[in-house]
Amino acid sequence: MRLLFLLLPLLAGAAHAQDPRVTQCIAQFPPGGARAQCVTPWLDDIVVQKNAAAALDAAEGLVRSGVMNVNDCHIMGHAVGHASWRKERDLERAFRACTAQCIQGCLHGSVEAFMIDGPEGQTSPARVRAFCDTLGMDSIERRQCLHGLGHGVMHQYRKDLKDATNACETVGGRREADLWMQWAHFRIHQGADAYGKAAPAMCDGVRDELMPECARAVGGGAMFATGHDPAKSGAICELMPAAQRSDCRRGVDYEVRLIRDGLGHAHHH
Repeated sequence: MRLLFLLLPLLAGAAHAQDPRVTQCIAQFPPGGARAQCVTPWLDDIVVQKNAAAALDAAEGLVRSGVMNVNDCHIMGHAVGHASWRKERDLERAFRACTAQCIQGCLHGSVEAFMIDGPEGQTSPARVRAFCDTLGMDSIERRQCLHGLGHGVMHQYRKDLKDATNACETVGGRREADLWMQWAHFRIHQGADAYGKAAPAMCDGVRDELMPECARAVGGGAMFATGHDPAKSGAICELMPAAQRSDCRRGVDYEVRLIRDGLGHAHHH
């Protein structure tokens, strides 16, 4: 019975991998952000027809089956969070429809999507921070909500990193690390080569005291861009300005630890 319980997720993942839309994405894109982005419409349909939790199960199943050739489903989790917002059109319902699977990507994505597409006048960082505070001041849910806030701010100020930083700081606390991760995520879907070319300048203009977390985020983003290849990600870090390389490698090492410990139910960005 225990063996069957362990095999069921693998069998489900293998079945999902046979979906024509999934096999087309695998054939069309190399491992990494582009392949994960390609299966977004398939995940969207699962959210609409079932719910966000079912879509996250499907995303984890793809990873466990090995067909995606990536080690976590965080990018897919973000897409599920966006779909959850589009389905619910209510931030609290969209957020609570998510589970912690895929390293909390759905939780981040639902808040991010609300800040992109929410009702006029309700998507300011201060308003979203107020929602996050209702989740319990020391809760994991609040932390992940605030992480999503950082992603959302970067979308709102995507052409001006300095203004995005200032917006993060107006809500209090240290949200800059989440902001940097979104700054890197904007480039992940372009593939490893394009990411490597952009990486050396990603933290240009960042204040000295914030530079370590920015460089760390570039390293974490490199892992997603390369399909979670530590060697290729480390090579991208070597392209960074000398003072940023060790922190960039720290971001790579953090993602490696998440992978070694599993798909990330108990881990947090």
